[in-house]
Amino acid sequence: MTRIERQLVTALKDAHALQQHVQAVLSEALTAVADEPELCRPLGQFAEQSHSHTREIEARLRAHGASASLVKDAGMLFASVAEAAFGAGHRAGAAKYLRDAYSAVHLQIAVGELLRRLAERVGDTETAQVAAGMCADGHEMSQHLSASWDIALDITLREHGFDGT
Repeated sequence: MTRIERQLVTALKDAHALQQHVQAVLSEALTAVADEPELCRPLGQFAEQSHSHTREIEARLRAHGASASLVKDAGMLFASVAEAAFGAGHRAGAAKYLRDAYSAVHLQIAVGELLRRLAERVGDTETAQVAAGMCADGHEMSQHLSASWDIALDITLREHGFDGT
């Protein structure tokens, strides 16, 4: 395996770990907006797409004779769980969870863009396609989240006893 191919495997492991983070953040967001189909439905769809991307990344790792990094995956999951449980925004409501989902989606886009470009340089078109799919789904979800800030804020304010005035 060449040095650049090892870099690609490292990038795939990073992408897999990030997907663990994205899935944890989406799970928290889905819980926070469970009673709001306008938010829950697209977040649920994106969560399914995210699971699919994780499986595709795992397949690409296997194609390169590698597997996910348990240490990186565990680190990302721990960070996500710790933030949800103890973070400054703990129990802050739907707006906080949508903010976190928005950030996670943009991290997925960034990781996907770098992974796609590296895979193209290595000549791994299958990995490049997986990464491009991550980016496309991330951009679509980002647009939906951007259009949902008012809904999330309304939910949060209601949760904190404000009636909209």
